[in-house]
Amino acid sequence: MAPEATGTRVDDYRYWVDERVRFNDLDLLGHVNNIAYVVYVETGRASFLRSIGMFELDDRRQTVIARFEIDYRREVAYPADLRVGVRVLAIGNSSFQIGVGIFSGETCVATARNAIVRWDREQHVAVSLDAVERGALTPYLSGEPGPVLMA
Repeated sequence: MAPEATGTRVDDYRYWVDERVRFNDLDLLGHVNNIAYVVYVETGRASFLRSIGMFELDDRRQTVIARFEIDYRREVAYPADLRVGVRVLAIGNSSFQIGVGIFSGETCVATARNAIVRWDREQHVAVSLDAVERGALTPYLSGEPGPVLMA
């Protein structure tokens, strides 16, 4: 796959958050353990959602993860400073998909895709994205073709 299709270029992302490899992120070989990448993705996702007003703990409307995929691309060792980039891949009726890239310098070490559903936490049902939420997501929409999400 070309880098443009996989989100492995720094230029593919418009939203960024800094992260670092912690000593407890390591496996027995001294590499970053696979589960630590999930935490790095979570850092990027939570920061992004907070920045666009879609992650407020006391709101009735919340976001839930419906699908999580990750591709490990390069080894990372301790110590390391990382950058986590986030972009929107698709916007559906009550869901959207984000792409996340984890970078060490200019090198992409992992990419992830998350399908996220807007959720009414009192009724426990998916709810349609409103105009404000769509407006907040749209500036981060990438040119990468992706599936239309339906929830």
